[in-house]
Amino acid sequence: MPFPILRTSLVVLSEIISLLEPNEIVTASLCSKKVRRIFKNHHQRRKPSKWRLSMVDQTNEGSVEIINGRINNRTTVIMAQHDAELAGAAHKSIEIGGYNRTFENGFPVLYFQDQVFGTKMIVDYVTDLFGLDIYGLTINRYGYWALDWINNRQEKLLGGLNYALNKDKTEDNVLMIRTAIPSDSSGCVSTNVNVFDNVRNVGPPDVFLYESNAQWVTCDDLMKFDSIKLFVYFTRLSVLDVNTFLRHWRAGGSPRLAYLRVIFDENCPFCYENFDQDLELVETDEVRSFRLIAEDVVEEIEGYYSIQRWDGVKATICFDRRQFAMVVWHADGN
Repeated sequence: MPFPILRTSLVVLSEIISLLEPNEIVTASLCSKKVRRIFKNHHQRRKPSKWRLSMVDQTNEGSVEIINGRINNRTTVIMAQHDAELAGAAHKSIEIGGYNRTFENGFPVLYFQDQVFGTKMIVDYVTDLFGLDIYGLTINRYGYWALDWINNRQEKLLGGLNYALNKDKTEDNVLMIRTAIPSDSSGCVSTNVNVFDNVRNVGPPDVFLYESNAQWVTCDDLMKFDSIKLFVYFTRLSVLDVNTFLRHWRAGGSPRLAYLRVIFDENCPFCYENFDQDLELVETDEVRSFRLIAEDVVEEIEGYYSIQRWDGVKATICFDRRQFAMVVWHADGN
């Protein structure tokens, strides 16, 4: 027997909504205007502080993701695809409001003749539903339109940009990336290819993520790029490389660095033997808290060693076979 959710008290209804996942909320809101209004009023009164809204524009499809706390904790809540993709849909479509819809992988998919129009529509829908601005953006080389569109629709600056550069990347591409992340914001740029040659004269973002297949990243690359928080995934850096980087940092290199996390390629684990003696590492078991990308996401770092820079600034490092992390304790606490 169906549960009469719309006939429940506001207190009970609020508790029910708080148990739903973001994709479930969006899906349910499409049932009727009344359900959408209830959900919208709920989130305008009690915005989930850990949620960030990310817009994705790829070839033939756009989508909206909710980032819940950590940058890699993402849930797709709705997608817009070109009509040409409808033939390959796994489920039968229904037409509502003049648009075909299917339900795929836990979220609704809408189909449009103009995919850019469709992407704008679903972004407007979700931002209105949750009362959130766009925080993150993922685009390819055809998605530059989204940068101007976002700048014109909201005053709040983008918090992050994920851009898939091609092999024929140019400095103009990187300059456009930096335009999206103004210098007075805590911008986060993510990519999957080597952009050091082009970004050298552009100015680094505060946060940089090398999200996939960063096997090309070398120790020289780490020392060139000056970010506050740096994440490198699936790299083949060695213990020798880590020693070299730590020596570079002790001498005053990478002065803005506050957090470094390196995830090693599974075929090239971090085989720790001994750190160089001149690094003067001191064993420690201290546990420190550190804020990552979202303002309210705190990660605890349990250190193996403490290392000190020439000016007295200290850092805690910890590691295992799959990852290496370094947290710098600046005077301002960042």
